[in-house]
Amino acid sequence: MAISAPHYRLMRDLKPILPHGGKLLEIGEANWYGDTNATQMVNDTEDTLLRNRLGDAIEERDNFAIAKIFYQILFAPSLIHSVDFNGTAAALKQDLNRPLRLAHSYDVIINHGTAEHIFNIAQVFKSIHDACKVGGLMIHESPFVGWIDHGFYCLQPTLFYDLAAANGYAIVKVAIESIKLGGAIAVERREHIADLAAKGSIPPDAMLFVVFRKVDAGDFKLPMQGYYDGVLTEEGRQAWETMR
Repeated sequence: MAISAPHYRLMRDLKPILPHGGKLLEIGEANWYGDTNATQMVNDTEDTLLRNRLGDAIEERDNFAIAKIFYQILFAPSLIHSVDFNGTAAALKQDLNRPLRLAHSYDVIINHGTAEHIFNIAQVFKSIHDACKVGGLMIHESPFVGWIDHGFYCLQPTLFYDLAAANGYAIVKVAIESIKLGGAIAVERREHIADLAAKGSIPPDAMLFVVFRKVDAGDFKLPMQGYYDGVLTEEGRQAWETMR
């Protein structure tokens, strides 16, 4: 749940499409990882107040405050709510295994490396769906390859593609990240990931970064895996059958 260098860059690239002044919900309260110099954020804002707050947070080594200032620079949310048993005192102490009790719906919801720690992971995705406004963004970052014993799960691309298909989400962005390499690989299509795997181009500590836009107000639907639902392309089906 820390904002690392590749996550910082991917989020910064989203700035033009992030709703200015909207409501933000964090599923897990983010802090600042420290592999990017926080003072780089000064270049992303001309707001003197935010610059001063950032300077104070850096001096105090308050990594939770630095993360909040990052969000303010990106899209100046009118409020930020976080659900986290282990976050700051301001975080909502609610069990993510169960439906959330929230007073708002949100323009942006960020699952920044939290879902994999929740045993009832389907409820996490349902809670995000239910809390997101139509037209809002749902931003996921999850371990993909490696991350031994990091959480209950490492999440596969098929989960996100099939989740989007079941619920009619628009896929805004998919990328593979690596903290050790400090960068990200843009994924242009579902089959691209199999191509990268076949070439040995997926880092051993890879994460998935996925951005959805909620298109309609329908109830949350559980996905069926694309291979068994018969929705894969022939290329995708062959990759599924050979890459085991």
